[in-house]
Amino acid sequence: MKKFFKFVSSVTLLCAAVAGGVFAYKKFFAPDPFDDDFDVPEDSADTDDAVAGRGYVSLTSEESEKEETLDSEKAEEVSGEEAAETEI
Repeated sequence: MKKFFKFVSSVTLLCAAVAGGVFAYKKFFAPDPFDDDFDVPEDSADTDDAVAGRGYVSLTSEESEKEETLDSEKAEEVSGEEAAETEI
């Protein structure tokens, strides 16, 4: 049993050493893959023009917009009739 625990502890120590080596390599020697992500292009005016010319799509259809305007007009007519009746 003593040999088994010695083997397991050796394997654990070896794995920890390999993981530490990989971490140290990535931290100190490997180039950073995210180094160039935040570079601002020199011609930022060109990109602003492209964004300004972009159109947007409405989330509601034209039919539902027409129905909403008709419903609101009917509600205004009804409220106007009620107000006229109360004035009399």
